[in-house]
Amino acid sequence: MDHTSADSQSGNSRKVPELPIAISMIAGRYMLFDIEAGIYLRREHNICGYNVGTLAQMPSQNGFLGLPILLMPEEAQVLVDKGVGCIVDDKAAHRSALDHRDEARVAEYRAEVVRHATKLQAVKEQYRAETKKRHQVQRNAQRSGTDSNLGSETDLMFFDDDDTVAEDSASKMTQKNPVQFSEQSDRITPTTSGPLLDHASHIAGSSGRPIENLPPNYPLFRHLHNKKYFMTPGLRFGCQYTTYPGDPLRFHSHFLTTDLGWEKGMDLMELVGGGRLGTGVKKGFLIGSHATSQDTHTEALTDEAKIRTFSIEWAVM
Repeated sequence: MDHTSADSQSGNSRKVPELPIAISMIAGRYMLFDIEAGIYLRREHNICGYNVGTLAQMPSQNGFLGLPILLMPEEAQVLVDKGVGCIVDDKAAHRSALDHRDEARVAEYRAEVVRHATKLQAVKEQYRAETKKRHQVQRNAQRSGTDSNLGSETDLMFFDDDDTVAEDSASKMTQKNPVQFSEQSDRITPTTSGPLLDHASHIAGSSGRPIENLPPNYPLFRHLHNKKYFMTPGLRFGCQYTTYPGDPLRFHSHFLTTDLGWEKGMDLMELVGGGRLGTGVKKGFLIGSHATSQDTHTEALTDEAKIRTFSIEWAVM
């Protein structure tokens, strides 16, 4: 197969969730509970986040964390600014949805429960009938058999040749009364649970307002994000963001990023320390800020053009 056609087929199969994506605000934190939304945001909008889902009472299962995905406030705000996401007060949305239940959804759920129970009952009845028939055949063979080996042959027929009997029984059951199972059968544990609220219910309780208590370094974050950089928290390197030229799963980070503040003076030792640290871990030390002064030069600039960034590397003399 041609590589181009294969790539196009894989691209067409990528799922795009309904927009805007609901970002749940829980206890002042911003989370994603939809795996498809997380994949889409990482692939198309350079949003990584952190998996924080865990099983508190099963430590052996916590080697790899899962949903939900925790977003930085800056990541949530940049998605709101682009119209890709919306902030949903999760507590208020669930309370409103439970207080005003959709009777159609309730009826559909109850009907699905009845259908599932009916299918299970049909399977049980089929299994019971086949078992009864098989035992009856065994008893008749033992009563009327004149050959001394008939009993052993019957035993071999029903017990040793399990594959043939199972296949014949399964084919007969399918022909007589085929039973179709839904994909979300209770016999299979799903890898992820379905949402309690549909997309419309989430969007109804969403807010397009700016996030409260947004860090002052958000303009720098937005500037680098618009330049197609990926950013993660930089606490372990003593900076605000660790900046990557691509997906962190594929690329090494290029910069340790810190917003020094437009009106704040630069401490020379801070510059030297950041430059040395960045060079020591094979990164550059990137500083920048957003112009806040109201002089004639900055007033004529766009908001994006008011960002100034500089990268520093330490060279031994």
